Amino acid sequence: MKKFLIYIGLILTLCVSCDNYVDIKTEGKLSPEETVNFRYLLNNSNIYNKSYGLVDVASDDIVMRDDHATYFNKYATSAYYRPYIQVYKYADSIYFTGETDSNMNVMYTSLYYSNVVIADVMDSKNGTYEEKIKLKGEALVHRAFALLNLVNIFGKAYDATTSSTDLGIPLFTTPTVDQKIERASVKKVYETIVSDLTEATEAGLVNVNSDRNVAFPSKASAHALLARTYLMMGNYTEALKNAEAALALQNTLLNLENYINVGNNGFPKTYQDPELILSKQTTATYAYSPMILSLSDEFLNTFDSKDLRYQKYTRPITTMTNGVIPSGRAYCKELLTGESRNAGPTVPEMYLIKAECLARNNDVAGAMNAINTLRKARFLAAEYYDLTATDAEDALVKVLQERRRELMGVAGFRWADLKRLNKDSRFVKTISHPFLTETFTILPDGNRYQFPFAPIYFELAPDLQQNN
Repeated sequence: MKKFLIYIGLILTLCVSCDNYVDIKTEGKLSPEETVNFRYLLNNSNIYNKSYGLVDVASDDIVMRDDHATYFNKYATSAYYRPYIQVYKYADSIYFTGETDSNMNVMYTSLYYSNVVIADVMDSKNGTYEEKIKLKGEALVHRAFALLNLVNIFGKAYDATTSSTDLGIPLFTTPTVDQKIERASVKKVYETIVSDLTEATEAGLVNVNSDRNVAFPSKASAHALLARTYLMMGNYTEALKNAEAALALQNTLLNLENYINVGNNGFPKTYQDPELILSKQTTATYAYSPMILSLSDEFLNTFDSKDLRYQKYTRPITTMTNGVIPSGRAYCKELLTGESRNAGPTVPEMYLIKAECLARNNDVAGAMNAINTLRKARFLAAEYYDLTATDAEDALVKVLQERRRELMGVAGFRWADLKRLNKDSRFVKTISHPFLTETFTILPDGNRYQFPFAPIYFELAPDLQQNN
């Protein structure tokens, strides 16, 4: 059975179009021989340029008011829409028996192909050492991103005291289907991520990729993902070091004042966005009803009405649904770009990580300088004002609030932040999601902070352990 599957049945279309790139040498293993074939494999952005999109529905940023819920119940009962509601309700099962998790599938597909490159490229023919090590470096970044994305969704938040026993995800580091399918510890997964990205920073990758190449890993992206990883681990010294390394290579911010009068499809596309360090587009789109990301009043009230992110990235739901859903405001950046949200590391994320780490290190002035550098690009010049802080704790609170506003609606940032911040008594939070006559609540230590695996995977992999 396992030889028929590729990573617990997640890669359902593995061999489609593979003949252009590789030779199938043995069952379940791809073995390109020429170095150039690995380049062709890594050029397939449809495989690597993906992230897990469904998680954005789970956070406290999102609410489903009665008119939205009523509309959803009436018109959206299909398997395509149902997972949205199940995640919102913190359900014990998101998918029905027999259904696969398409978001999870694409992440493990990326992981498999990354492993093909990592395992075999250095032994390939007719390529220089420099060419091979760069290709391996790209694959290491892609693998690390997939693992970090998945462990933040299905595993517990990193805790140094328990990570060696906390369940993470199935961890595959070789392109084989014979491996026993069980969950590695959170610690083991994070060790792999850190090792991959550290090696990638020394692989001779180009410093920065932009324009049509932004989906290809760069040295800046390796440092940026290391900064993200160390932040999730609570290692603020290394997070700061890597955020600053990424910013030393790429630090351009998009001045929203230049786009104040721009409408739908008028914002920079992925290949035009100077803030984007590595493209990783989400698999789900929430641009149209009923899949709109309706923002909670509690979250919306954290904005200054002059904040251009509020003015441009949110809008009344009624204007997005032709009046069908009249209440509230929704995240709308997808309409402005004409593309799915991007979960890849960005320049703003690096400023936010830098600011948080400095605040945690009692560098109040440094933290506020970093956060204000970002904020200046988010207000009209005539209406901008610096944030100030009375002490390190006040600085940390304000930085985290700014992080929530800047990273809303994308990449599961808020969900991952809730998980890690719930370990700090200053920031623990109980979330309630209303849905018509019911309310669904998740406690700070709730089991549903770890997404449940789709039931079908236990039929295919009996050693896999479910999140309770």
